[in-house]
Amino acid sequence: MAQAPQAMTNSLPYGTEDLDQEAVGSWDAHPPTHLRCYVRGCTEVLRRATRDQRGEACPAHGIFLHYSRNKGTYSYADPRRNIIVDSAVVADRILGHPFKYESRFEYENSEDALTWNVFRSLQRAGRLHQVARLITGQELRDEPQLYLWGLSLSDDTFSPWPLLIQARDRFESRLPVDRPLTEPDIALHLPGKYLILIEAKFTSENPAYQDGPRKDDTSLTKAELVDIYQDRELDLLDIDRARSARFIHYQLWRNLCFAAWMGLGGGERAYLGNLTRKGWEDESCAAFASLIKSGEAKRFRHISWEDVYQCGATDPSLATMRRYLQAKTAYLSKAFAELS
Repeated sequence: MAQAPQAMTNSLPYGTEDLDQEAVGSWDAHPPTHLRCYVRGCTEVLRRATRDQRGEACPAHGIFLHYSRNKGTYSYADPRRNIIVDSAVVADRILGHPFKYESRFEYENSEDALTWNVFRSLQRAGRLHQVARLITGQELRDEPQLYLWGLSLSDDTFSPWPLLIQARDRFESRLPVDRPLTEPDIALHLPGKYLILIEAKFTSENPAYQDGPRKDDTSLTKAELVDIYQDRELDLLDIDRARSARFIHYQLWRNLCFAAWMGLGGGERAYLGNLTRKGWEDESCAAFASLIKSGEAKRFRHISWEDVYQCGATDPSLATMRRYLQAKTAYLSKAFAELS
């Protein structure tokens, strides 16, 4: 019979005090078909999830057990359990939205859930301008419009961003392969001042194209990337340097191209942010920064979730977000260092 976990959090997703790494065991590549529930103190033994089978959800804690990259992780049977703010909105308005490429809010390592939890909280508290300041350096207190995955949050319509649709029409109407269109994770737009696109990462890396053939049926070649995502009116990316570069981090390239083009009509300065955990993706960000033209280096900023945490460090209304980030796990371990 399942036992109640120790130090259980009631309103937050499971965190560092709730999970037990020892439940994973020490298997390298082939864990057994059944594992003990990862919640501390629980004795339920469950069939783990695989690519072909969903597995069994713990009847007490509502999670499916996964084993990925030689580490334990899990997903919630109810995605709302992974959301700290406006969970009903996510369930009713975001999950399955036809404009969003995919929805993976239920996973412990979900970038979608992390992004929603943090940026929806900051929006509610009126702190988005502080995130913008991290990227632009501009001391502006006006709150920008917020878009997540191209959906409008500032007016709560969750309608697709017309400016993003226009950019897709400009650059992606005739792609040589059938592939997902560019979907900025986060956008902060202050009309007449700045337009920021942010590529958010949690446990994943910034992927890159190298010279040579396509990696799969939905990828582009490095040469195709450079040829498609450029415009003579844009003057941020160094095309010649990119052609001779050993590799290009293509999500960053596409997003900066989009930001520059989308900012043209309103005369806004375009910026790109890469949001990762502190100390992660330093090399990929440095490599991408080398492809930006001299004099425009400030248009790209590598910031961390720990930096974003500090934007709400003294705001009482963001206490839930702070507790969430302090306890947040990745593969059952503490995700963010030095948060207090």
